[in-house]
Amino acid sequence: MKSRYRAMLVLCLLLASSAFAQRKPFPKQVFTAKTVAILNHTHNDAVEEGALESLKRWGKFTVVDDPDTADIVLSFDKKGEHEGKSSETDKNNNDGKPPEQSYNYGVSFGSSITMKATIKGGDAPFYTATTSDSKKKAGTSCILNLQNAYNEDH
Repeated sequence: MKSRYRAMLVLCLLLASSAFAQRKPFPKQVFTAKTVAILNHTHNDAVEEGALESLKRWGKFTVVDDPDTADIVLSFDKKGEHEGKSSETDKNNNDGKPPEQSYNYGVSFGSSITMKATIKGGDAPFYTATTSDSKKKAGTSCILNLQNAYNEDH
């Protein structure tokens, strides 16, 4: 049993280290950038509020309104998910009658917020963060993730 636990632990550590190793380093322009703009496509102002507060606390960038003049553009998008699941069960009766069938259907809902950071003139994002947090906390956590990655590369 202990050998299985050790093997699982080693496998998890290898997967975790490979996930960190797969992140590309930030482009050099990120470290000279001075301005950032936020494009909020989540239809929730609280996401942008959380991002703005975190950017102000970080103090690295000046937030501007015009994405065309910004050195970095942070784009926030929301993805909703829902899953439906049906099940059928048989309930046996002790009175000799045929089993009763029961049908159930359940739906679960969820969403995630994704932030993509793109450098001025770039087509593809240099950094992406996704969270299942909602509203203000989502904006905050995406910026904190960006800040941590920035500090790792800088």
